[in-house]
Amino acid sequence: MGFRLKFVLIALICNLIAPAAGPAVAQTRQHNPLLLDIPKDPVKALDFSGETLNGKQFRLSDFKGKVVMLNFWATWCVPCLLEMPAMDRLNRKLAGHPFKLLAVNLAEPEEQIRKFADQYNFSYDLVLDPIGEIANAYGANRLPVSYIIDKKGFVIRRAIGPREWDNADALELFRKLMEAR
Repeated sequence: MGFRLKFVLIALICNLIAPAAGPAVAQTRQHNPLLLDIPKDPVKALDFSGETLNGKQFRLSDFKGKVVMLNFWATWCVPCLLEMPAMDRLNRKLAGHPFKLLAVNLAEPEEQIRKFADQYNFSYDLVLDPIGEIANAYGANRLPVSYIIDKKGFVIRRAIGPREWDNADALELFRKLMEAR
């Protein structure tokens, strides 16, 4: 069978499958518009201690009572760089609410992160992870990856790949999570 015929057959099969998958995809987007992974049961977030680029020491558990977005990124990761401005807009919109955004850098030198941070003026904390210990504990082997942790300290959502974190769907999700008891 020639290449052209194989291509036509593949295209026909894809067209037959696509309409059947359409409503399922649409229904998924309707109930989960950000296409986030949702665990069957909430998973207790692994507590860790860290240091921000500004030298502030913290523990993840310090933010219990707040919804936490834990993002893993690197300066060389183009999709990370694409989503970071949206994360900044989200953080600014949720300022003064029970929300905390932590962006954990994946094992890059502090000087490199500082140079990057000087180019941008992100309103959220950039967290140092010099040997990738935090990223390893969270299985962040593909970037970007974000975990949403509820006010009780449970991981309730995960996003692998960039998202438009400041769109209406994301804002609605975070507001609902912040209002939850």
